[in-house]
Amino acid sequence: MLRVRLTRRMTFGLILALVLFLLLYKPYLADLLLPGGNVAVQPIQMGERTLLIAPHPDDETLGGAGLIQKALAVGKRVKVLIMTNGDGFKGAVEANEHILSPLAADYRRMGEKRRLESLEAMKRLGVRKEDVTFLGYPDGGMNALWESNWDAANLYLARNGAKRSPYDFSFEQEAPYCGENVVKNLTSILHDYRPTDIVYPDPNDQHPDHWATNAFIQYVLTQQRYQAKEWTYLVHRGDFPAPWIYEPNHSLYPPHALTGLDTNWLSLPLSKAEEQKKSEALSAYATQVKVMDPFLDAFIRTNELVGTYDTPGLPAIEEFPDVDALNQFSATFIHDPVGDTIHRELNQDADISAIGGLLSGRHLFIRLDTRGPISKQTAYNLRIRFFHPQNVYRIDMTFQDAALTGRKYASNSLDQPLDSTFQVKGNRLWIFLPDIVTTDTTDLLISADTMINQGQIDKTAWRLVRVK
Repeated sequence: MLRVRLTRRMTFGLILALVLFLLLYKPYLADLLLPGGNVAVQPIQMGERTLLIAPHPDDETLGGAGLIQKALAVGKRVKVLIMTNGDGFKGAVEANEHILSPLAADYRRMGEKRRLESLEAMKRLGVRKEDVTFLGYPDGGMNALWESNWDAANLYLARNGAKRSPYDFSFEQEAPYCGENVVKNLTSILHDYRPTDIVYPDPNDQHPDHWATNAFIQYVLTQQRYQAKEWTYLVHRGDFPAPWIYEPNHSLYPPHALTGLDTNWLSLPLSKAEEQKKSEALSAYATQVKVMDPFLDAFIRTNELVGTYDTPGLPAIEEFPDVDALNQFSATFIHDPVGDTIHRELNQDADISAIGGLLSGRHLFIRLDTRGPISKQTAYNLRIRFFHPQNVYRIDMTFQDAALTGRKYASNSLDQPLDSTFQVKGNRLWIFLPDIVTTDTTDLLISADTMINQGQIDKTAWRLVRVK
């Protein structure tokens, strides 16, 4: 009898362990077992001047070493812009400096080392020193500059101990750590260099510095009405690239969670010589090889991935729609992957699947769809930037427990419209913002995220929507 009970307990334990394993590793198993996705192998036609933007030293090599080589080989110019000096990675500082509690000076020393590594890596790819620019913004703080530390009156304190860039090689000496200054620097570089092509992080990259860099670029391009070909590259998403090992004879595929959504994936084939040069460039990052070697090596493949996106328009109707008829007129702006983390598997009410909406007169309707029914325990955050010819305004709202609240993060934040309302039906939340879109509003930049007990469960990409 005892043996029977033990066997049943063991069987239950094995089943429970298997279920947890599948929940935890489902997205990773999908990447390993179901590679491919919708990837087109076709020539990538680029113009005369490419601007490749990297959140940290090494991202430009991971995502664009092949693209850089191909452009330079046919006489085109490439300028590399690095947002941060990668000076906030505690593990790298500890491993390279052989210390357990790094000080501000240790982080700054790491930033100086990583700059030299980037210059060496770019030299190996053929990029001139004068074509590599460092902005010197805080590693690990780009999302804060985008969200809360926007104004010059509210500077961000970085791990390097500074609220302004402490590096004498920064594009702007003592650049203040705030979002509006990032915009100023990017605008200046854009107009000085006049790139025909801009290569920057993918909006679905999960690293905060990467998605924030993407948001800043979209913001500046929209604000300046600047026309260029836009290309994105992915570095951080689950276990991408799968697997994290050196596989120089294998192809690079997008993560399974991102296939079938709205990214147009293109494959850029690399010759063996280009692949070897990429490997040599990555080896220049000695400080990172020491702590991230399998991950870095996984990008040395027979190709590189490039993404493009179509910009949706905001559908408009003349008559104020009946609430029940909203679904008939609305369009989807953002498709978000579902079930791709353990948190989203367990909290399906917080797993965002799509964002959409429509316009009626000056009234904006935004639709947020989730995998499970909208619940009281989850906070649903909606963030929008409104572009006008002369200004950009923002609104940040939270829906939780049958209440809408607004929060002002910056001097350009708008008050929550007085007559804002909402409707919840199953797994769909509608938010109605009256008299918010003016006649000179040209574009919206939209994102949403969900939180439970102050912990983020899901976050969508920032995506641009044309109003007119």
